[in-house]
Amino acid sequence: MNIKLRRMFEAHCAYSHPSPYADADLRGISSHERCGFDSREALSDWFEGFLPLLVECGFRVYTYDVPDFACRVGRAGQAVFDQYEAKELSVEPFALKPQQIALFA
Repeated sequence: MNIKLRRMFEAHCAYSHPSPYADADLRGISSHERCGFDSREALSDWFEGFLPLLVECGFRVYTYDVPDFACRVGRAGQAVFDQYEAKELSVEPFALKPQQIALFA
């Protein structure tokens, strides 16, 4: 594993970045579910401080349309959704917004 990615994983503690099992609002995750976020802002907030690393490592952002009944949202916008009810809309490289690029330049 990339040492920089390891630092990101170590920086994400259970309190600020709970797993689906540690987040009382999510109540765990089933084998047919995937993790995600309820907005692009929640995704960016979750990985704050590591956004350039995600770009460098070639991470991708998948966008889905998920019916409300097939999704649970936890703290900080983390979501768990039924992969069989979700419709994939797009896949794109993880890219920084112009204002984020200025912060890291």
